[in-house]
Amino acid sequence: MEREPPGPRPLAWSLSQVASRVKRLDLVGFAAVEAAWSAVGSATASGAQPMRLAGGELTVAVVSGAHASRARRDTSAMLVELAAAMAEPPTSVRVVVRPSGTAPSEAQEAP
Repeated sequence: MEREPPGPRPLAWSLSQVASRVKRLDLVGFAAVEAAWSAVGSATASGAQPMRLAGGELTVAVVSGAHASRARRDTSAMLVELAAAMAEPPTSVRVVVRPSGTAPSEAQEAP
């Protein structure tokens, strides 16, 4: 991060500080994942649902640790199935546990 300028801060400086803290999400890529998700049979068994795509990493949510184990085991198959259905598929999958009824921000990384 840049050093804070003395006195009043220029708007451009403030905006660059805010932009550096914002997560970069691939919304177009995520829309493609959502469109192709029905073709990802390996995700059905674990109940995995796509949550976000950033930097080539697809984050999927499951409802329990047992489902997370299954989803983690099936990540290679998920990537292969997405590659068959998409022009630019994700390169990795991260599994998080999100019990039913919790907000996405409450999702926890699966062990």
